[in-house]
Order: sequence, then structure tokens, then C-alpha cells
Amino acid sequence: MGVINFKLLVEYDGTAFHGWQSQRRERTVQAELVAALRKVIAQDRIVLIGAGRTDAGVHARAQVANVRLDTSIRPEQLRKAINSHLPDDVRVQTIEPVSDAFHARNSAMARRYSYAMTDTQPVLGRQYVWAVKYPLERDLLDAGARLTAGQHDFAGFVKANSEVDSTVCKVETSLWDHSKHDMTYHIRADRFLHHMVRYLVGTMVEVARGRYTLDQFQAQLEKGRDSITVYRAPAQGLVLEEVLYPADQSALP
Repeated sequence: MGVINFKLLVEYDGTAFHGWQSQRRERTVQAELVAALRKVIAQDRIVLIGAGRTDAGVHARAQVANVRLDTSIRPEQLRKAINSHLPDDVRVQTIEPVSDAFHARNSAMARRYSYAMTDTQPVLGRQYVWAVKYPLERDLLDAGARLTAGQHDFAGFVKANSEVDSTVCKVETSLWDHSKHDMTYHIRADRFLHHMVRYLVGTMVEVARGRYTLDQFQAQLEKGRDSITVYRAPAQGLVLEEVLYPADQSALP
């Protein structure tokens, strides 16, 4: 049949992973997937490309990856075979042949994340939420989210040693959902910087607890990292929810 470009939709619990990207001495999602693929496909070189490099402890409901495989195995049988060699905290939800032009990272037009917080101290599910221990003015969370929407230079909300060509991102959605005890932040943007969502959430929390003003938060968006010290929210509340592509980028010709 020849080499086929496959698109994988992957879900994982990031609690016990040192992030997505393969590392020599750490357990990662990419390494687990490649190891499973090697047990199914007799192929010398397997290059699995992810849509994004989630950090240690960060989860994904719908991470996207692509890989070129020389196989005649039907996609559903291939999915089942790969999953049979994966641990319980990572699963390939779907796998499909796509155009050779499809690239999980470069073809993406947007990504969507959520971040979950609570003002309780849960036992069950605590690995998926930030249990905030101080009172928050939720109206200030909402105001911070509104300020974040739009196109900004997020140089003030990126890991200091990140090497990127540009720190400008266009945020299409930025809002908080509230219930009695829980708060969930939703953000969709054309691109994200290293730790960007966690810095945004952590610093919005500092505003909502009265340690910074909204003006200071806005100045950080406008003037960069010299304005205030940003705070990074814990990893466990963050979930990669969706990676979006133009309709013609994954279709077969």
C-alpha cells in the first residue's frame, strides 16, 4: 500500500507524564506512543509529530499528532493494536489517513484550552483542578479574561528563556464559566507560548485576590514582562481541549 500519513487524536492524563515531548530520562506521552507504534509496525524510523508540547502534569482531551507509516493495516485495527500496547493513562481515540500535506503542528489554525479551579479542597479528582485556598473576586477574573481577548504581545506571559520568533498571539475566546464552587477558564487562540495559559490564569488569580489591579494586569499585556511579576498556575488544572484545522488540510485528495 505504501507510506500513509495518519492523523491521530490522542487523550491523556498528564499526571504521571513529564510532558508530551520525548526526553531521554523522563516518561513522556510521545515516547509511549512511539514505543507502542514500534510494536505494531515493522518500520526503521517512526517520527510522531504533535500539535503542541504540553508541559509536565498537563492533560489533553484531544491532542493531535501525525505519523507516516508503511502499513496495510486498516485504521480501526491499527488504533486497537496501538492501544493494546499503551498504558491506561494515554489512548488513541481516532486514527485516519490524511493528505501528505497535513502536519499536526504547522497546519493548525487554532488551539483551545481549559483551566479548572475550585474554592473547595477535593479529594476525588484533585489531579484535574487547582484548589485555590483564598477568596477571589470573580468579577475581576471575568474582567481579566476580557482584557486578554484580542491580539497582544504576550512577552510578559511566557517562560523567560523561551526561544520563539514572535510573542504576538491572537486570542479569539477568553472567558470564565462559574458555578457555586468551581471556575473554568476557556481560551482559544491562533497560537500559544510556553506556559502562557498558566501565567495568564495565575496572574488573573492574583488580581482577583487583590494583590494586583486590573490596570497592572493590562500594563503587563501592553508593556511586557517588566510591569509586574506574573504567577504560574499549577499544571493539573490545564487541559488541551481541541486543535482546529482548515477543512482542506486533513482531507485526502
